[in-house]
Amino acid sequence: MSNKKAENLIIGFGKAGKTLANYLGNKGEKTVLVEKSPLMYGGTCINVGCIPSKFLATAADRRGFSGESDAEYYKNAVLQKKALIAKLNKANYDKVASNENVEVLDGLASFKDEHTVQVTNGSEVSEVYAERIFVNTGARPFIPSVPGLEVGRRIHTSETLMDLEEFPKSLAILGSGFIGLEFAASYAKFGTKVTIIDQGDRILPREDEDVAKEVFSSYQAMGVDFLFHAALN
Repeated sequence: MSNKKAENLIIGFGKAGKTLANYLGNKGEKTVLVEKSPLMYGGTCINVGCIPSKFLATAADRRGFSGESDAEYYKNAVLQKKALIAKLNKANYDKVASNENVEVLDGLASFKDEHTVQVTNGSEVSEVYAERIFVNTGARPFIPSVPGLEVGRRIHTSETLMDLEEFPKSLAILGSGFIGLEFAASYAKFGTKVTIIDQGDRILPREDEDVAKEVFSSYQAMGVDFLFHAALN
């Protein structure tokens, strides 16, 4: 076990964590930044959120300009998306790791007391004592408690779906909020047969009804099917 001491310990290499680490490091304060997954350097947006989803949405909009098959075009789009995210991930890591006062530590953080955190990475264990500790851990996707609904080869969250290289000929999306609709539009344009399933009576329940109706009509024109008042069991 290795022991470290710092003025600041930040848990989570997200947007807030990386910005704070560089800020404190530039002030001359010794800072340790802990991240559970190297795939998440830089946080949700660049790795599994807005940037990859918008990249795929843009690729889907350009589908008509390619002579490739749906499967070929889709796989190439996903591979290009992965290459872009890898570059952004590395750039975020390098920007923080190059700060002489900041150390990036991979592993799962757990508190031992109010000033001490244990970081476990496989068989390697470190203890970090810090005067100040900042928690920037984010959140996990919500998976409904439906029997048989475990994320796997055919069941995905928005994160795992964007890494799927095999073109899905059909796709059922649970929920008609803005994230579900964004993915529905992208995959419909890629050539996937998309069905949106919702327990409510319309899409976008948080938006004005007239707005939701216009969006609903545009999705019907894309060939997206809807099932309302639906219950999963």
